[in-house]
Amino acid sequence: MSPEGASPEGRTGVLLVGTRGGDGPGEVLIRIRGGTETFRAYSEVPLPKGTAVLVVEQRPHRAVGVVAWTEPFTP
Repeated sequence: MSPEGASPEGRTGVLLVGTRGGDGPGEVLIRIRGGTETFRAYSEVPLPKGTAVLVVEQRPHRAVGVVAWTEPFTP
């Protein structure tokens, strides 16, 4: 089990490299463990570089599943 705060699931980030849906991963920058880290990012649909995302799944080998995210409290 991961230490408290160590899981990327439920965190938001920004794509540094766009995802290609089923054709391959991109790369996401996430605030975690008191800093920022990059993970390979997989999504069901292609998402362009710069997209804000929500991590919905932690995968092996520093990879995560993501979906596009819009901050709900921003006007």
